Amino acid sequence: MRLARKGGEVRAYQLPGLTELPGALRGRLPPATRAVGVDQESALLYFLSTKSDLLSLDLETGRLDTVAADVVEATLGPDLTLFAVDRTRHVFSMARRALTAWPQPLASVPRDMFGAADQRLVALVAGDAGRPQLRLVTLTTNQPPATRALPVAGDAAASRWGDLIAVASDSGVLLVDPLARREPAFVPLTEHPRALAFSPSGHRVYVARRTAAGIAVIDRYDREEVDGVALPTPASTLRLDPIGRWLLARPSIGDSVWIVDLPIKTFVGSVATSWDADFPAIAPDGTLLVAQGDDIVAYRADSLRETGRVAGASGDLWTFTTWRPRSGFHAALADGAQSGPAADTVGPGGPLYVQVSTSQNEAWSSQMAQQLSRAGLSARVLPPKGTDDGFRVVLGPYPTREEAEAIGRKLGRPFWIYESTQ
Repeated sequence: MRLARKGGEVRAYQLPGLTELPGALRGRLPPATRAVGVDQESALLYFLSTKSDLLSLDLETGRLDTVAADVVEATLGPDLTLFAVDRTRHVFSMARRALTAWPQPLASVPRDMFGAADQRLVALVAGDAGRPQLRLVTLTTNQPPATRALPVAGDAAASRWGDLIAVASDSGVLLVDPLARREPAFVPLTEHPRALAFSPSGHRVYVARRTAAGIAVIDRYDREEVDGVALPTPASTLRLDPIGRWLLARPSIGDSVWIVDLPIKTFVGSVATSWDADFPAIAPDGTLLVAQGDDIVAYRADSLRETGRVAGASGDLWTFTTWRPRSGFHAALADGAQSGPAADTVGPGGPLYVQVSTSQNEAWSSQMAQQLSRAGLSARVLPPKGTDDGFRVVLGPYPTREEAEAIGRKLGRPFWIYESTQ
């Protein structure tokens, strides 16, 4: 989804060809500074306006609402809970379209803020003159915040579900459980650790270093360094895709992105791009998206072959989602609004899913979907269509059968391609 910085309509594009879907979205936005994310279950797009208001756009009706005013930080948690902190340090959250104002303000504005499971917020707060240490604060709506001082104050990252925080120092990485279920552990590393990134499953922490080429890798359970990833020179920024196949690294010198195939630890190559909050990125379908000059360009991550381009779009805000518009999508494809040889196709019956299980037990199916989600996969449960049908645990949806089958082959377990007509 593309948000115009100067305000206006929200425009939707289909990957991997960056095919625009005219009329797929409703509503107009005021000038914006940041796209926070999309709650695909509630069909809400969250963004910050130039007036520091946190707003929501109903993607189906076009209705625009104010979530909170004078916001300084906002994030979307793994369970799609929205968190925001305003200038008075008060916390707001929104889950399933219900807004909650938390009773206790934070001691200060967070340096870093991470959404966690069970509508929990984890924040790193910089110390003041009297308390110079970095502090880890864990908050829930109905309990007083739990605060602890940390002996390190470098770059930080959180696992997908916020159950582990990694903080860099000059000599290693500190691993901290926000709920204190396990004692903190310090993993020593050489060459001054800097940027950090968790794998989607949370099993690995990838660490860039200031003077060493390549990336160190930490096993969160053994709490030690394991085999690393080779790169031509040191990296300054790391990003991972939603399922852990691709790692993006920013060279310490130059405007480009390195692409690493993580399962085989292979350096695929580099693509010229500038770096900002939105780009470069790996979209949920595995497409590499970069900003090149005034354009946004899509590539296949494995071959670095260009699959689509939107001219004059790099100055706007972008966010990526698996949400699919109910109107305009099929019409756009049927009218031939496709881009290049890699344009998307959708079966005539509806969106395509990777089905991993079907059962008459709703609770069991929900638990399995949650386990897959915690592993960084886009899992959900599709309800039965009739009395003889079951609860389907699926991944997706995916725009093409080829992409759905590629995801299924990575699972290492039986799967089926399911075409939903719901």
